[in-house]
Amino acid sequence: MRMIDGMEEYLTTKELSSRIKMAPGSIRNLVWNKTFQEGVHYVKPTGRKLLFVWSKCQAWLHGSSQPIFNEQSLINI
Repeated sequence: MRMIDGMEEYLTTKELSSRIKMAPGSIRNLVWNKTFQEGVHYVKPTGRKLLFVWSKCQAWLHGSSQPIFNEQSLINI
Protein backbone atom coordinates (compact mmCIF):
# COMPACT_ATOMS: atom_id res chain seq x y z
CA MET A 1 0.00 0.00 0.00
CA ARG A 2 1.17 3.53 -0.67
CA MET A 3 0.94 6.80 1.25
CA ILE A 4 -1.97 8.86 -0.03
CA ASP A 5 -2.46 12.54 0.87
CA GLY A 6 -0.16 12.38 3.90
CA MET A 7 -1.67 9.15 5.22
CA GLU A 8 0.60 6.42 6.52
CA GLU A 9 1.98 3.72 4.23
CA TYR A 10 1.32 0.10 5.28
CA LEU A 11 3.23 -2.91 3.99
CA THR A 12 2.64 -6.64 4.12
CA THR A 13 5.36 -8.88 5.55
CA LYS A 14 6.44 -9.77 2.01
CA GLU A 15 6.60 -6.10 0.93
CA LEU A 16 8.57 -5.11 4.04
CA SER A 17 10.88 -8.06 3.51
CA SER A 18 11.62 -6.89 -0.01
CA ARG A 19 12.26 -3.29 1.04
CA ILE A 20 14.63 -3.98 3.93
CA LYS A 21 16.23 -7.11 2.43
CA MET A 22 15.32 -9.28 5.42
CA ALA A 23 13.68 -12.70 5.25
CA PRO A 24 9.95 -12.83 6.10
CA GLY A 25 10.76 -15.30 8.90
CA SER A 26 13.17 -12.80 10.45
CA ILE A 27 10.46 -10.15 10.38
CA ARG A 28 8.06 -12.57 12.06
CA ASN A 29 10.73 -13.17 14.73
CA LEU A 30 10.88 -9.40 15.37
CA VAL A 31 7.12 -9.47 15.93
CA TRP A 32 7.25 -12.61 18.08
CA ASN A 33 9.99 -11.30 20.38
CA LYS A 34 8.23 -7.91 20.61
CA THR A 35 10.98 -5.88 18.97
CA PHE A 36 8.20 -4.76 16.61
CA GLN A 37 5.26 -3.72 18.76
CA GLU A 38 1.61 -3.96 17.80
CA GLY A 39 0.09 -0.51 17.46
CA VAL A 40 3.52 1.02 16.84
CA HIS A 41 5.33 -0.93 14.12
CA TYR A 42 2.39 -2.96 12.85
CA VAL A 43 -1.38 -3.37 13.03
CA LYS A 44 -3.51 -6.51 12.79
CA PRO A 45 -6.64 -5.81 10.75
CA THR A 46 -7.59 -9.51 11.03
CA GLY A 47 -6.48 -12.37 13.24
CA ARG A 48 -3.58 -13.42 11.01
CA LYS A 49 -2.88 -10.42 8.76
CA LEU A 50 -0.08 -8.03 9.73
CA LEU A 51 0.40 -4.64 8.11
CA PHE A 52 3.63 -2.82 8.94
CA VAL A 53 3.81 0.96 9.38
CA TRP A 54 6.58 1.91 6.98
CA SER A 55 7.65 5.13 8.77
CA LYS A 56 8.01 3.29 12.10
CA CYS A 57 9.93 0.42 10.49
CA GLN A 58 12.26 2.96 8.86
CA ALA A 59 12.82 4.65 12.22
CA TRP A 60 13.62 1.29 13.82
CA LEU A 61 15.96 0.44 10.96
CA HIS A 62 17.84 3.69 11.50
CA GLY A 63 17.96 3.19 15.27
CA SER A 64 15.61 5.92 16.43
CA SER A 65 12.56 3.89 17.42
CA GLN A 66 13.76 0.89 19.44
CA PRO A 67 17.12 -0.44 20.53
CA ILE A 68 18.39 -2.76 17.82
CA PHE A 69 19.76 -5.29 20.32
CA ASN A 70 17.17 -7.06 22.45
CA GLU A 71 18.52 -9.54 25.02
CA GLN A 72 15.47 -11.78 24.56
CA SER A 73 15.86 -11.69 20.80
CA LEU A 74 16.45 -14.85 18.82
CA ILE A 75 18.45 -12.83 16.32
CA ASN A 76 20.99 -10.05 16.63
CA ILE A 77 20.70 -7.27 14.12
